[in-house]
Amino acid sequence: MTAQRHTRLHHQVSSFAVIGVASTLANVVLFYLFNHLMNTQVANALALVLTTIVNTAANRRYTFGVRSREGAARAQLQGLVLWLVMWGATALALWLLSLADPHASHLLQSAVQLAGNVVATIIRFVMLRKWFAQRPIGEPVPAE
Repeated sequence: MTAQRHTRLHHQVSSFAVIGVASTLANVVLFYLFNHLMNTQVANALALVLTTIVNTAANRRYTFGVRSREGAARAQLQGLVLWLVMWGATALALWLLSLADPHASHLLQSAVQLAGNVVATIIRFVMLRKWFAQRPIGEPVPAE
């Protein structure tokens, strides 16, 4: 794949979607498993941290074509900023569920956590695209 291909929106969206679906499935499975062992909010945070680290590295490499190690630590820090957004969206959704149904099943909690994750994923794509697709000043923007 050429570097130019990684600047095309359709490639970025499709790659982000594949990585996102895999990450979301892993996140929901981890949340479901952790939720049996610990507090719902702790399970949510732990599942999100683990999947965010892998997701950020995968998107950096495959979605946006950044293969060098230079900037990898910064990318993970940016990913953790996005983790805060995702955690906020999912934690709020789980908290609202606990108010509406204090005895909600683990399955319903997982579905609500997934819904919060979907909202945060849209924000994640926009921010990652902005951070990773930055070009030096004066470099032409490739055609979409």
